[in-house]
Amino acid sequence: MKSNDPFRIFPRATLTERQDLRASIEAVGLKNSIVLDADHHVIDGHERRDICEELGIDWYKGADVRDGLSEIEKKALAIELNMWRRPLHLTRPQRNTLIEIYLIAHPEFCDEKISELFGVDRSTVNRRRKKLVQTHKLPKVEATIGTDGVKRKVGKRTGSRLIVKSRKEYDSVIPDIKESGDAVSGLIRRPKRFSAVARRKRALASVKQVRKLPTSHSITCCDFRNLEIEPESVDLILTDVVWTMASRQDWFDLGKLAKTWLKPDGLFVSYIGTSTLPYFCNELMNHLKYVWTISLFFEETQLSFTQKVVEQWRPIVVFGKRSGITLPIRDTLNNTKEKDYHDWQQSLPAALELVEKLSNPGDVICDPQMGSGTNAVAAAIIRNRKFIGCDIDAKAIKIARHRVVTEGKGVVA
Repeated sequence: MKSNDPFRIFPRATLTERQDLRASIEAVGLKNSIVLDADHHVIDGHERRDICEELGIDWYKGADVRDGLSEIEKKALAIELNMWRRPLHLTRPQRNTLIEIYLIAHPEFCDEKISELFGVDRSTVNRRRKKLVQTHKLPKVEATIGTDGVKRKVGKRTGSRLIVKSRKEYDSVIPDIKESGDAVSGLIRRPKRFSAVARRKRALASVKQVRKLPTSHSITCCDFRNLEIEPESVDLILTDVVWTMASRQDWFDLGKLAKTWLKPDGLFVSYIGTSTLPYFCNELMNHLKYVWTISLFFEETQLSFTQKVVEQWRPIVVFGKRSGITLPIRDTLNNTKEKDYHDWQQSLPAALELVEKLSNPGDVICDPQMGSGTNAVAAAIIRNRKFIGCDIDAKAIKIARHRVVTEGKGVVA
């Protein structure tokens, strides 16, 4: 296998398969064109290329050159060409990895269309899609293209199913099932899923419209690019950016604004997904200096299906306007799972420690992508901090304002 084969994502041919392919090429030549890009990288036909080079055959003759595709789209093309053309004996992890690659390249295709390509049940594709969405590696789509080529809005399946282990478990979970209503659908493997949904419904039902915030807090519903902040007036930017690669321009723009907003010794701190960490840092380093990475440790491990790694931490990266800034904080924090208002909600104890250790009394803290407002709450609890925040989601802003005056001990008006 060549070291510069970024699109060789399938297992190598068995010895018998390779011998048969070699015999065919020796007898009748290369029948199927090799697909490659403009950088000489083979997308499809690695085994055929290798055999042609062994036999001294010019495999470029009749080559199919593809251009204008991203790397993930090239991998998806390799999947299409291989899965349709020949049977493949893939292990379950190998097949799941390829499904996730294809989903990231083509989130617009419906689960049934992708399941037909891979020869698996639709539920298998749906599980991979849900996991990618939950880990911010895939955006939610409002419509998908079906097997007939027609684009339809994504419908919501009704009804849920849970296999209980005992009468005791049945009695304990039924109240949560009833309270969850149609918010939970499909096969549910853990009863606590119903408990979490019921708890969120109660939390969201308790949210009140808040007209007046504490004088220390300013929260606006807008794009962060429209947030009005004086140059060099912010001591700490503490946020949780959207982790998907589709947000790279947002990362770049936020880094540019952070350089303007921050005081000379100010800090930019953000949660980020492990898989997109290097790309996020690259965008920020166009404007800011890397300082450190803080590790946020989980109470429970979780499996990364794309990387086949058991995850137990999440990066929190720290940047500044200059190098050599001292951080008065330990670089490992404990994470508690708090998702009462939103799937992307972060832990309040971790936010409290970040605010307390990385800012001083009288400092200005900014969260330009505040979501449900955990950092705003932390800035209210840790007294003598001023807070400026925004989000483009009006519902998230309503939740954040409510949380500031309840969890942050402000006064509802």
